[in-house]
Amino acid sequence: MKMKAIIVDDEELICDEIEYLLKREADIEVTAKFSNAFDALAHISQTVCDLVFLDIQMPGISGLELAQKLSQLHRPPLVVFITAFPEHALEAFDTSAVGYITKPVTQRSLVKALEKIRAIVQRTSLLEKASITKICILKNGRIIPINKQEIVFIYVCQKDVFVRTKTGEYVATLTMQEIERILTEPNFYRVHRQYLVNLDKVLEIIPWFHGSYQLRMDDSKNEEIPVSRNKVKDLKMLMGLK
Repeated sequence: MKMKAIIVDDEELICDEIEYLLKREADIEVTAKFSNAFDALAHISQTVCDLVFLDIQMPGISGLELAQKLSQLHRPPLVVFITAFPEHALEAFDTSAVGYITKPVTQRSLVKALEKIRAIVQRTSLLEKASITKICILKNGRIIPINKQEIVFIYVCQKDVFVRTKTGEYVATLTMQEIERILTEPNFYRVHRQYLVNLDKVLEIIPWFHGSYQLRMDDSKNEEIPVSRNKVKDLKMLMGLK
C-alpha cells in the first residue's frame, strides 16, 4: 500500500522538485503541496496523511511549530524536515520528526530518508499486529525486556527516547511513536509532545499557569511533568477531575 505524502515549503520550486524525485518511489504518493503551514494543518487534520516533508523556516507558523501541532493528532504523520541550515537540525530533534534533509534535496538524500521511514513503518505494522506485554530498554550494554506496568513515564530528549521506572532511567530501543502504538492500555496517555505517562503512577496533580497542570510522578526523582493545555480536558476526564 502506498504512503500518502504531502510537501510543505514556501518555495514552490522546491515543492515541485521534491514531488518530481518522489515520483520515482513506487510506494510514495504525493497527494498535496502547500506553501504555508496553516493550509497544510487544515488538510492533514481532515484527511489521511502518512508522511510530511516539511520546511523548517516559513512565514507565519514555522515548520517546527507545525510539527509540534501534528504530534498532538490522534494518528500523527511521520515528519521529515527540509532545511537549508543544518544547524537547525538540532531543533528538529525536540519534535517527533524522524529525520531531516538539507537543501538542495537530492535523490540520494531522499532515498536515505525513505529507507529509515520504511523501516519505521514496517516495525510499526508488526507492533500493531502483535500482542506485546513488554518493551525493551538498554541497560549496561544489554537489552532488557521490562513489563509495561513498570514504566512511570517516557520522554524524548533531542533524538533519544528515555524510559523512567521506579528504580532508574534507561534508553529505549524504539521511537516514541512506536512505543505509543504498543502502550494501548487506557492508563498510558501522551500528556505532552515530549512525555507519555502512566496515569497509575501519578502522585499529585499540581495546578499550573493558564489553567494547565503538572504531574508529580512516582519515579525515583518524583519528576514533575508538564501537561499541554490542549490535553487538559482529556486528562481531567481520565483522572476523574471536574
